[in-house]
Amino acid sequence: MGNVIPKWSIDINSPFLASDELRRADSQGMWEYFNSVGIPYSKDDFPFLTNHKVPRVKQIFDFGEFLHLSGRGEALSYLYGGLGKVWNYVGPVLDLELPHGFNDHTDRHTLWVTQTAIELLSRAGRSYKNGGELYDSKSEALLTLVGMTHDLGNLVDRKSHSMYSSWLLSRLFGNTSPHESEWRSAMYTILFHEEPMLVDLSVDLSSGIPLQWALVAADKMHVGRDRIGDRSYESGVANNALEEDVHILINALIVRSAWVMAANSFVWHLDFEIEQLADKFESFTRGNGRIWVPKAFHDKYRAGQSYREIFAELFLQLYEARIRMAAMSIFLLFPYIKKFQVFLSDAKRVPGQVSPGEMMVCEVVR
Repeated sequence: MGNVIPKWSIDINSPFLASDELRRADSQGMWEYFNSVGIPYSKDDFPFLTNHKVPRVKQIFDFGEFLHLSGRGEALSYLYGGLGKVWNYVGPVLDLELPHGFNDHTDRHTLWVTQTAIELLSRAGRSYKNGGELYDSKSEALLTLVGMTHDLGNLVDRKSHSMYSSWLLSRLFGNTSPHESEWRSAMYTILFHEEPMLVDLSVDLSSGIPLQWALVAADKMHVGRDRIGDRSYESGVANNALEEDVHILINALIVRSAWVMAANSFVWHLDFEIEQLADKFESFTRGNGRIWVPKAFHDKYRAGQSYREIFAELFLQLYEARIRMAAMSIFLLFPYIKKFQVFLSDAKRVPGQVSPGEMMVCEVVR
């Protein structure tokens, strides 16, 4: 069964982690940073920060109180009440990392991840920790906490965002000592939800806990149109966004992603669509109502491959690591699952252009 809560050792090198000041990784204060890069902001959107020149993180949450909330709804209300609109700023900060913007990390992402992680852990019927206990309201509250906050560290630094997310939580919450098991579980899950941190610290995903596995699986399976960031929409075809950043193209071609349990298998389902169905996608078309695809993509289509076959190739090239982590997490959550399958469906036929049907993109076997 393994330890109930894994132990770990982290060498924290950043001199700013010992402080309660919210600074970028290069030491620049958050307000100063927003001003320097031109991100409009209101201090009222950050009720957990002081008005100092370099804002300080206020301890506004009681962890014991949080653990007694009834579930996702109350936990969300509790977190929004203290964190305000902080999620609105993670996207603009990350958008500066790439020429055509980053994939969405606002609460569109964290709410999806939270809900999906809750569905997975409750379907598995497992507690947040190892030991054989069953799913309960405490597990749901903890999943809401890690689901909503696991990416907030991107405000400080993208590369080490999981560490900074954990740091931020350690400043926001008081009354953690009487609840060491739950607190260590939340911190561990956020610290080790990304492959680089697992690799750097030689931590095996299989030595983790159900709370972590549910978060990782949900996080890795969130792809599709609602993952496209605002700057990517603004860039659009006119600035070659789809040609220069294949991540944007992949997300534009997936209307939504979902999961379903089948006999001895877990299916990650991608709903493929070449047509755009919303006004906000106008920047991704040439005025004909269909997603514009790069020349290399179209050349393969003219050579006889279907759009979904070309898409499947790109998806595997781009997301092999994501698929592997999601599959491993699902196998750990559901010991009876033998296969993790990725299916692509193309249900709508455009005569002479796209043939309907469903295809398996890949299969991971336990």
